[in-house]
Amino acid sequence: MSTGCVVTVRNNCGYSVTACAQSGNQNIAQYNLGSGGSQGIDLGSACNWQAAAVYASVTGQCAVSGSPNAATDRNLANLAEFTIPGSGGNDFYDISNVNAYTIGLAIRPANGGCRSISCTIGDIRGFCQPNNVLQTLPSGALSCVNTDGTNGLGPTAGTMQFKNACPDAYSYNFDDATSTFTCGTGTDYEVVFCP
Repeated sequence: MSTGCVVTVRNNCGYSVTACAQSGNQNIAQYNLGSGGSQGIDLGSACNWQAAAVYASVTGQCAVSGSPNAATDRNLANLAEFTIPGSGGNDFYDISNVNAYTIGLAIRPANGGCRSISCTIGDIRGFCQPNNVLQTLPSGALSCVNTDGTNGLGPTAGTMQFKNACPDAYSYNFDDATSTFTCGTGTDYEVVFCP
């Protein structure tokens, strides 16, 4: 039974996804979600989830062995990011392609008055052009690394490639004006892979 705010991670892909979730420098939670599977993350009555991110692991292991708060491959993934609560009675949420893009991702607030956002790039091989770098992982996953985004540059031709594909998502670190969304604290959210 949930006691407060809940973030539900849902896998709509036709394959299994290893989902990772971390708040700040806390230990990383790993959820192995089969196709159609979901996992609720109950934030409790305090509704507190600061500097949090949910993403799909491209290696199948979220944390470094022996270091449960250190991520293995977060830098190769697009992120659903949350600050719960934020300020002024609102949560802040966004999708970030600053590091990379690997899988279609959406954030859907349960509050109908708040905006759902998504980013899906159909042909990652065709999309991932210079300056961006396509990586093929041993797991078979593909990751398009946003080279200029990870170097703190932008807007550049490389980051704008991401921005044009996903206008609501961050493509570089200071892309706040068009990429940060708010909803009243106490809202439940759904993070969806392959929306």
